Amino acid sequence: MNVTLKLPDELVRNARHLAVDENTSLSAIVTELLRLKLKASAQSKDTPQSWIDAFSSDPDDAFLDRDFPLEDRKTIPNREFSFAPDDE
Repeated sequence: MNVTLKLPDELVRNARHLAVDENTSLSAIVTELLRLKLKASAQSKDTPQSWIDAFSSDPDDAFLDRDFPLEDRKTIPNREFSFAPDDE
């Protein structure tokens, strides 16, 4: 779809330089920025800002379907353990 936008000259000039540096088009740069902005906007509306916000919201909320990041098990040091009785 073709769209006409009015943008400041210096902004367009800088964006064109960026497009050349990245070996892409001005349209691709604008498309990528719009997608990032829309994705961030959608996430900020859907994602609770903190655990307190999440747990104080309606239980039927989409929070229950969310994955919260957990610590990577590969970064946790191995714990020493033994099957021997403690009194030895």
